Amino acid sequence: MMKLSRPWAATGQIILFITGLSVALPLLLVLGTSFKPANEIYAGYPWPLNPTFENYREVFDKLPFGAYLFNSAATTALRVTGQLIIALLAAYAFARYTFRGRAFVFALVLGAMMIPHQLTFLPVYLLVNKLGWFDSWAALIVPNLAMPLAVFLLRQHLLSFPRELYDAASMDGASELRTLWSIVLPNIKPVMAALTIVLFVDCWNEYFWPLVVTETENAMTAQIGVRRFLDAERGDDLGPLMAAVTLISLPAVAVFVLFQRQIINTFVSVGIKG
Repeated sequence: MMKLSRPWAATGQIILFITGLSVALPLLLVLGTSFKPANEIYAGYPWPLNPTFENYREVFDKLPFGAYLFNSAATTALRVTGQLIIALLAAYAFARYTFRGRAFVFALVLGAMMIPHQLTFLPVYLLVNKLGWFDSWAALIVPNLAMPLAVFLLRQHLLSFPRELYDAASMDGASELRTLWSIVLPNIKPVMAALTIVLFVDCWNEYFWPLVVTETENAMTAQIGVRRFLDAERGDDLGPLMAAVTLISLPAVAVFVLFQRQIINTFVSVGIKG
């Protein structure tokens, strides 16, 4: 591998540092503002001089924010679980079997990755409304269970499996589900873990679709709850608003920071294999 000269390496490190700082600084400012009392919000200090949890208490007093967080956590967990199961079965079929039209069907899966949700939300919304799922967990979970990106990533890894493993399992009398559970799944645990994190962050941060299909606290997610709080306060009460933003940002940020190595390794290995 070619090594960069010292000036170029130093320049790259400086660029990375500036980029990282530009990403981290707004997050730190939001976190700091969430602990500021009202008289320090516009004082110009980047960090609170007298930290307080009053903003967090006010968020839960003014809104059913606990219900919003529970809706986000529960629907995200159910949705990610469903996405993983469907993606694993589809990827196994694409990698394991040879059938007429396989390449065309997989091309359709790849094509679905290119279609923005905003182009399909209207017919999906009409279907959800017709089924009576509006303002329910089903509306948040079911329309998003098929994840083309997950199918693609898992298929690329399963293609590297030696055919001899499948043949040996068949000779031992193992069913397809037994082969999938006992042979395939244990060998792709790192990939499944990384994919779980990517799907979690995607589901947790989703804003547009919950905004369309939820109306009350029965199904409203935390992201929509923050928007509701912003509309109610007209953006004037920055302390509680930043506290709410911190509460919904921390899970996704923490998960990504803790497991970023697995995520990067998964996408790099897919690029090498595919």
